[in-house]
Parts: sequence; structure tokens; C-alpha cells
Amino acid sequence: MLRPALLVLLAACGDPAKNLGEIDEDLAVLADEPVLAHFAAAMGDDGATVVDLFDEELAFDRAPDPSQLFVDRNVAHITLPEGTGEQISIMTFNAGLLSRHYLAVFKVEVPNIEERRERMAAEVFGAGKDVVFLQEVWEMDDARALAEAGEAAGYRVWFGDKRKLHRETGLLLAVRESLIGDGELQEAGQYAAQWKTENFPGPNLKRGWLHWSFTLAESGVELHLFDTHLTPFYGEWRTRALQVRELGLEIAALPDDAVVLVGGDFNAGWYYPRDLWTDAEGEEHPGWWRNTTMPALLSYYGGLDDLVNLVVIARDVERGAAIPASTDDSWHETPYGDASLCTVQDTYTATDCNSLYRQSYAATEFPARMDLLWLGDRNRRVRARSRGMSFVEPLAFGTAGTFELSDHYGQEVVIEIL
Repeated sequence: MLRPALLVLLAACGDPAKNLGEIDEDLAVLADEPVLAHFAAAMGDDGATVVDLFDEELAFDRAPDPSQLFVDRNVAHITLPEGTGEQISIMTFNAGLLSRHYLAVFKVEVPNIEERRERMAAEVFGAGKDVVFLQEVWEMDDARALAEAGEAAGYRVWFGDKRKLHRETGLLLAVRESLIGDGELQEAGQYAAQWKTENFPGPNLKRGWLHWSFTLAESGVELHLFDTHLTPFYGEWRTRALQVRELGLEIAALPDDAVVLVGGDFNAGWYYPRDLWTDAEGEEHPGWWRNTTMPALLSYYGGLDDLVNLVVIARDVERGAAIPASTDDSWHETPYGDASLCTVQDTYTATDCNSLYRQSYAATEFPARMDLLWLGDRNRRVRARSRGMSFVEPLAFGTAGTFELSDHYGQEVVIEIL
């Protein structure tokens, strides 16, 4: 999405964190929680608690580094007993179908939207995934077109039951029809924490989630799917932290024998190499390290694992270390001023290496693996088999030129339920 100056400068108002600090999960010591211990180390405070990660004055002495957490979680998974079962392929993808005016003057739009929307359904369902989490399908016409194409391809498609809620959240879930057994439940909601300016005077957006559950037709396993899209922009780190706390607690309340899959655009990543971003105009943007609390807090509250990291140890720290510390005009010509940084696309889903993303965000922020897939599996019956990235290669759009299907790349994982 483009970054209109009006939306960036206006601040969110209100604080929906009414019960923050009142439950046991909020009061745990960071150093005692494996998924959060790297924050205690980065703060230099072994007595800090989870609720401290929501403090508006949160600061770190050094970059919170999840490298050891990635290794530990990956090893714990790949050493689980083997077996065979039902394989399910999953994809999350921000479709970038956004074009709206607000205040009758300003406009937010992902580039080349008309050409891309004509190809979107064929490309998404042509990928052949069993479960598809889509974000930024804001308009009802796009949602209906995707639903019609999905159903023709053997999917059940759901984008919420209320027109207003869908137009505010832009989420869509698609599941291969043959997977769905009994006990279906569908519900949609919006987070208590919102960047209110994004709804008004902004382009009528509010952040929320879709929840679709059913038993798998083949195995009878109870499967819960959550599709979500969190508030954007690095300065809204606390809004995102509150949103994932709400979502995580919702997931934690599900039955122990359920399998949970979560997909979405979370608008922040696990790791940023520096706390300060200096853009090509020399303007400084501090406070990036606080954004790394989001994925760890979702993992903590929801009991979730980063699915990509279960397949192969995530490379966020390694890739982040390669991003140059300074920017200049060359960053508008070549992503990050170094063409070699785009030769391997194995981590970042939001990056200047994507030509559509670069048109909106060139030299304004760190790249991030912000489009994530998560697994909740308390009975440890799921194995992550493979992972990949979706729609990385640019497509030819006739006379319009060659560019990506969206300003984000997708993430995909194949799991096996034993």
C-alpha cells in the first residue's frame, strides 16, 4: 500500500489494552520463556516480564536476535518421530488488490492493479494449494470473482458474511472442497486495537481475522484456520503487539487435540539489523527493533511455531546482516544499492527487490519476512515437509509490461498430519 503523508503523520488514539497485565501470561519473566528470552538479553534485564514488551517506551540495547530460538525450534521439530499421513499444501499471499480514495482527494493504490486483478484468480488457484490465505482482497467484486473462480477449480471460498466487515478487512480463505468434513464453523472479527486513522479519515480499513474450522474428511482431525492482516508501518508496533496478543489468546483457548494453521500479512518481521533506518533523503527513522516483538508474542500467546522455520532454519538474521547501513540515491535505481541482494529470494516477502513494492516504498524501510505461516500442534502430530515462496518471478502483462503479481511475495509450506 502507498504511504500517503496524511496517514503517516496522524496518530492513533485510544488504548484498547484494558486487561493488559492482569493475566498470568502477561506476568511471566522473559528470561524464563524460550520464545521471548532473546528480548531479555537485548534489554539487559533478566527481570523484565512479558508486559514490559508492551511499554510505549520500550527500548533495546542491541538487536533482539532470534537465531538460537530458530535453531532450537527447528531441531525440536525435525527430531520428532517419523510417520506417514495426510499431506496438505498451504499458501499465504497478500494479493495487493487495493485502490481507494479517501477525503475525496487522496488515494492509496498498489501499482498496476487492473492488469493484476485480471490474472489474480488464475494464478492463485492455478498454484494448486490445498489451503489459501489471502489478504488485500478489499473490494466485493474482487472477492466474488475469486470465489467464483475458486469454486470452479474445486475450492470452497469464504470472505466473511458481512459486506462492511469484508470491505474493512479484505480477507479471503479458500480450502480444497475434498478436505472438508464435518463440524464446520466460520466466524470473523476485528481487533480491539486499531490504528483508527486508517479507518477515518483514511480509506475505511480496519484490521481483523477470519476463523474457519472443520474436521478433515480423510483423517477426522479438527483443523482451525485463521487468516489475518495486521496494522502496517513500523511506528505502529504496539498496535500489532496488542493484536497478536488478542489472536494468540483466542487460539490458546482451542481444544488441545486441534491442529491450527494461521496465515497472513503481519506487517513486521522477526529481525532488523539496526534500530535506525536512514532513508535516501537523509531522514532518520528510529525504533525498528520494537517491531520484532510481534512474531515472538504471537508464538508465545498462541503456542504457535513459525512453519517456515520448522522446515529449514530461518535466515532472517543472516539476510538482514547483508543489508547496507546507509542509503543514497542509488537505492532508487537498484534495490538497497546492491543488485546481488536480489539474486536469492528465500526469505523476504516484502522487499525492494519486488518492482511493485519498490514503486511504493523504495529506500524507506528494511525488508522483512512479514507474510507468515504458523502451526499450532499441541499433540505434535504434524510434520513440516517443504517450503517455498510464491509468485516471485515477474509475469508478462501484455503491453502493460513485466511485473510481479503483487507487491508482496507469498509463502508456501507442505505439512503432513500423521
